[in-house]
Amino acid sequence: MTPACRALFDYASQHVTPEAVSDYCPSDPGYADYVREFTAILASGSPPPTAHFDITETIGLTRWHDPELEADPMRFRRFRTFTNSVGVAMTTGPKGPDENMPANYFAISLLDDAHALQDSHLLQLLPPVFAELHQRVVKTEWSAGESPFLLLGQLVLAFLGFAPGIDVIRISEQLVSEACAHPGYATPEFLWDCTVYNQLHHRWKNFVALSFPRVHEDDSIVSLRDALLYPAK
Repeated sequence: MTPACRALFDYASQHVTPEAVSDYCPSDPGYADYVREFTAILASGSPPPTAHFDITETIGLTRWHDPELEADPMRFRRFRTFTNSVGVAMTTGPKGPDENMPANYFAISLLDDAHALQDSHLLQLLPPVFAELHQRVVKTEWSAGESPFLLLGQLVLAFLGFAPGIDVIRISEQLVSEACAHPGYATPEFLWDCTVYNQLHHRWKNFVALSFPRVHEDDSIVSLRDALLYPAK
């Protein structure tokens, strides 16, 4: 496991109990198998090196659940952070990205939950996690279109004040450079058409609006913000 993903997994695990696994694993016919797998992961202190259906299905179904439907939304968000930490660890592992677990979904889900939890330590853990994910997905042909979103996540965290060491100009230039390599970049939707995994783009846009400055000493940052929020029609 890569160092940042290990730190995320360890921190997320500290905030989850076996009872939370039982409470929040998806309640469909596979429920007992989901609980067994994630209880074992929690007890072992390490995610498995590769994924299989019971793991990816739990991560995927949990991703789409609305925390506000739960009696304790923050407790659910802690559980989802745990399941996502398992997913990113496997994505950066020997097998690499799995088509059932798009990297941009991991990034925005982790960002959304950490921000809602108002957990500054968790938010500070995410920039190196996104960097490790980026290093892995950019080398994988089917998932290369995900890579600009992991750079975008680093920019969002930097502008929110949780990644002070990041060179935002360099990262923004790299984002545009990588996005240019994908056919979707040339469409009116700019970055948003670089990946077919687009069902959480509204959350990404919310964070761009929240974090990116309207005024910056480098005009390219403002131009990037405008292109992300107001793509040409």
